[in-house]
Amino acid sequence: MSKHETFVSKPVSTAEVSGIALAEHLGVSRNRVAAIAARFGLARVDRGFRKFDVLRRIHGIEPMLLQPALVALRDQHSRAIAGVDSAEPETLCMIEELADITDLAQTIWDQGLVHLTDLAPEYGYAYDPFRKKLKSGSINLPPVRPIELSKNRVMYRRLDVVLWHRHGIVLDLPKAVTTSPGRKATSVPEPGKSTLMTAPDTDAMTEAVFATAIAAADEKSGFPAPPDPSADAMHEPRL
Repeated sequence: MSKHETFVSKPVSTAEVSGIALAEHLGVSRNRVAAIAARFGLARVDRGFRKFDVLRRIHGIEPMLLQPALVALRDQHSRAIAGVDSAEPETLCMIEELADITDLAQTIWDQGLVHLTDLAPEYGYAYDPFRKKLKSGSINLPPVRPIELSKNRVMYRRLDVVLWHRHGIVLDLPKAVTTSPGRKATSVPEPGKSTLMTAPDTDAMTEAVFATAIAAADEKSGFPAPPDPSADAMHEPRL
């Protein structure tokens, strides 16, 4: 068995999860799962949803290529260190958040999605100051496309946020071959590609997406915002 084949294990590749488990992963109330599944073209399999389908349809990433992407990413951020018990140098990944991962797909699933406004603790702010900094445009958000589950629910993967905010690493995960409604079909890039940047590009999040994000922040804080009957009322997950 190769070092990549260990990823394609039954717990992740063929596992089905209930609507409640999917809601927990997405960071929404379970009564929103049906609408989100319809929005992204996510179909039920028997009594639940396949994790791989969720990663492809909602995250827009290709789970079959995540493990080789992790190996390449670790190699990119590793250095040789003199071995203790051997004359040969040992290779050590210098990014702790990457070094601890053994299964990238499972890690992404377990971490779930985090709402834009719940990035406040990671950035070291209380909610209200963070919301104000979001509105002023002074928060250095990850230059990746967020996942818009609904009009006022802009979500990020936790690993994207942590790697960008703490290390300046932009995680460019392999794109899904099967696309969801509203996503353009793209060719699959080389796995493990990541870049170091000092600031996110202004085009990384479109004006429309950022305006939606601010509306979501205002809605949660109680500030006036346009009514949205489809918006989630429940929001619990935090970093």
